[in-house]
Amino acid sequence: MSFGRLSPGEKNLLSDVPGVRVGHVTLVFDEPTIVRTGVTVVLPSEDIFEKPLSAACAVLNGFGKSIGLMQINELGQIETPIVLTNTLSVGYAFQGVVELMAKKKKFRTLNPVIGECNDGFLNDILYNAVKPFHVIEAYEKANDNFELGSVGAGTGMVCFGFKGGIGSASRKLKSGNVLGALVLANFGAFEDLTILGKRAFEYVKSGVTRKEEGSIIIILATDAPLDSRQLKRVARHSFLALGMLGSAGHHGSGDVCIAFSTTVGHIDDSRELFDELFRAAVESVYEAVCDALFCAETVEGFCGRVEAMPIDWVLNGGR
Repeated sequence: MSFGRLSPGEKNLLSDVPGVRVGHVTLVFDEPTIVRTGVTVVLPSEDIFEKPLSAACAVLNGFGKSIGLMQINELGQIETPIVLTNTLSVGYAFQGVVELMAKKKKFRTLNPVIGECNDGFLNDILYNAVKPFHVIEAYEKANDNFELGSVGAGTGMVCFGFKGGIGSASRKLKSGNVLGALVLANFGAFEDLTILGKRAFEYVKSGVTRKEEGSIIIILATDAPLDSRQLKRVARHSFLALGMLGSAGHHGSGDVCIAFSTTVGHIDDSRELFDELFRAAVESVYEAVCDALFCAETVEGFCGRVEAMPIDWVLNGGR
């Protein structure tokens, strides 16, 4: 099965970019209430605390509560790990990054970067299950091999009417560099889902019906030496993948891409290179969303049950 023209990296994960690691903490319990949520930490580099990296962000639709994007836009840098969690746990995640960084160095100001999606269908989002120490725990678990699907921040997410969550993919560039993507996929209506030219509603039934609004957080990483302006160009193109999957975007969606480069330097804006970077971003995000759907498991939660997406219709069109 091919999701584009470019070849995937060795693991086909965000962590194919050298030095990038990802860690999860998954929170699942039924007392005192139904909790299906978690935390995912993306660590751009081991010494991000001391050596900020070039970064940029792009927003397709801004119905979201992320933290830290304004300073990324202003300075073109990222100085902390990126934390993903649920909408109403953003403050706890912020405090977790502060406590984590306080163990590393002294500071008077800090720009934690937090992304969120709303998992309120499967998770009692008003219950404060996520605590600051979960951020530190996820950071300590960060590895270059990590789980996909209903894990970490993706535990309670729904995508195109099926169970969504964490997905990841990567693409190799002719230069020898790699571009990788990680998504927190919580968007889309079942009636719109299209994978490799096949429309889901023609083959399967949806597990859950809800409004079309929803969100996605996209993380892009590359070891190509891109500056902030160049990273923003690549980040904007990542949203094309959402349209390829059938999503038109909606009023109530928060669609955010955060991109960073692990290599300090400069590269010219050549047409050949940037055409390839744009394609790598689109292909890796497209496949990452598909991976979130393929890898997620059925979850019974706060307001109901969300089924894992069957995959036979994608593989052979079977019912």
